[in-house]
Amino acid sequence: MQMLAHLPDDITLDYRGILFAAMMIGALGAVMDVGMSIASAGAEIKRANPDLDTIELTISGMSVGRDIMSTMADTLILAYTAGAIPLLLMLTAHGTPLPRALAAEAVTVEIIRMLAGSTGLIASILITALVAGCLMGLRR
Repeated sequence: MQMLAHLPDDITLDYRGILFAAMMIGALGAVMDVGMSIASAGAEIKRANPDLDTIELTISGMSVGRDIMSTMADTLILAYTAGAIPLLLMLTAHGTPLPRALAAEAVTVEIIRMLAGSTGLIASILITALVAGCLMGLRR
């Protein structure tokens, strides 16, 4: 955002829109990774046991998704924390008390990013497990 401050004065930007787009792009990478992992695991489960029906495949997909969620949530938290290190250092250097630091807009944005990413992951696990279970269950 500091680089954007050096743009010519006649250029106006929608900073909220840019922030929202950055959150969505960041979450989409994780969502795509989770979706592909669950769908791929579902295909392998179906290949190993072709007699499984839609419900069994969906339950298997949810089980795989639960495992993926635990590691992916940690990855998102660590990635967003790493991105916020300069902000955390600045707040620490100024001796900002914890309640005030948590109320700062930049910290709130990072917390919202983590929540948005985690919500997207949970939704993608549910949707992918259900869709993959239905599609694989129809195959013979």
